[in-house]
Amino acid sequence: MTTVTSHNKKEFDEKELRKKGVLHPVRAKIKLKDRELPVTMHPIEAKKGNEIAHVNPETFDKAFSKTKWQYVGKKGEGGIEGRYEKFANWVKDAESMHASDVSVNKDGGVTFGDGRHRYAYLRDEGVERIPVSMDKESIKHAEKHGYLTSK
Repeated sequence: MTTVTSHNKKEFDEKELRKKGVLHPVRAKIKLKDRELPVTMHPIEAKKGNEIAHVNPETFDKAFSKTKWQYVGKKGEGGIEGRYEKFANWVKDAESMHASDVSVNKDGGVTFGDGRHRYAYLRDEGVERIPVSMDKESIKHAEKHGYLTSK
């Protein structure tokens, strides 16, 4: 059996590979600049039963900004040095990206397990529905606090 790598995957049919589980299934798509970008979920999050939820950056970001130790402001301000810029460069040619992993507690507090710089970049680029990976309890809390958007 041939091994699919980032170097040779163009030689394979993407839909077939996703069906076989070689590539992560597309869970959502976002419009970013002049193209549509498929969004996948990290396999560990999928195995835990996480789901994709779409956050409204206007309401979600107000809650996220209260998590001072994690918050990534405009253009990466307050984030890990260079991480925002690296993602901005990487995503220009990316064929897909993993959704950020987020938890929302019963009081509406937001904590990122992974992907806060990704989220911040998408927010800054004007993406109005940002797909994130959440467990069922977090989705319930996010709905309660008005962080999710259906359209």
